Amino acid sequence: MAPDNLSFYERPASRNPVSIISIPFEYGSDARGLAKAPRHLFDCGLERMLNVIGVTIEEKEIIACPKNLAPTLQFPKYLQETASVARAVCASVAARRKKRETVISLCGDHASAIGSIAGAASAGERIGVIYIDAHPDIHTHETTISGNTHAMVASASMGLGHPLLSEVGDRRVKVQPKDFLYLGIKDFDSQEPALIRQSGARSITMLDVALHGLAQVQKAIDALSKQVDSVWISMDMDSIDKQYSPGVAMPCTDGFTRREIISIAHHIGVTCNVAGFDLVEMLPANDIDNKTAVLALEISARFLGAEYTWYRSYMAPYEAKRTPKSVVQKSLRGVTRARSLLRPRSTHGRVRAK
Repeated sequence: MAPDNLSFYERPASRNPVSIISIPFEYGSDARGLAKAPRHLFDCGLERMLNVIGVTIEEKEIIACPKNLAPTLQFPKYLQETASVARAVCASVAARRKKRETVISLCGDHASAIGSIAGAASAGERIGVIYIDAHPDIHTHETTISGNTHAMVASASMGLGHPLLSEVGDRRVKVQPKDFLYLGIKDFDSQEPALIRQSGARSITMLDVALHGLAQVQKAIDALSKQVDSVWISMDMDSIDKQYSPGVAMPCTDGFTRREIISIAHHIGVTCNVAGFDLVEMLPANDIDNKTAVLALEISARFLGAEYTWYRSYMAPYEAKRTPKSVVQKSLRGVTRARSLLRPRSTHGRVRAK
């Protein structure tokens, strides 16, 4: 029988174990409060989500990050601190990927992803990066306007820029530009379009999505998946329109809709060999009714090839009746809480903020 789109809704029988790395670092950005994002995701049900979709948590780790740093006159800002955290993250991700664990990297600001991407690239595979962000983050120490290191993630990942950042991990196996795919970029500093062209990375802007829909996105993801061993997704929640993702430091207008980002994550999770992913730039203080965190959990489930929706939680007890008793007990843990987080407002009302 010829393949059809129904195959995207057939869930795999098993998945790799997952390790969760929390990185409460926020000095790659001007915003404060981003360091609370990893805890916010746990409080909003990250572990329950993984349990409901049948994923085993192999290990949880918290990377030690600096706190209460004084304002700096250094430019770029907090370069040494960013590099130190990135090296620790890189070592952790590389070790877990060598054991073929899927890694969930819960970051504060995006700068920590310098380490996670480098770690995935250092683990012996050819890694493709899907960089979902409103901002290209391809500045170097020579081109930066703000001096913020969270705007240097893409360049460092491809071996460009200051050696403290570009040489994190194995300098011989940086991500190849042809294996780097931008999705949803729209807010550019003046030099960044030229820097992207010079790098050789592939980019699909929000204008491309507006003009052509998601077909171009699908083709680009499929092409990348075929040319690499596995993909790493760096998911900046500010790529999503603030109507759906208000809890970020830089709220986005005219970004991805909820349906678009869920569809993209769904396609990636079903068609790609996912090594892991970052969730970055969430600011819990701005997260109205936990909307951003709940959406991040749904996106995460899709990246893992599963679904975490109100309907799945509703059906879980019924599905459990048709499985062995040992599986029933595991599948029902967290279902009640998952329902309360994901139930449509028309039947449940407002979700109480933590």
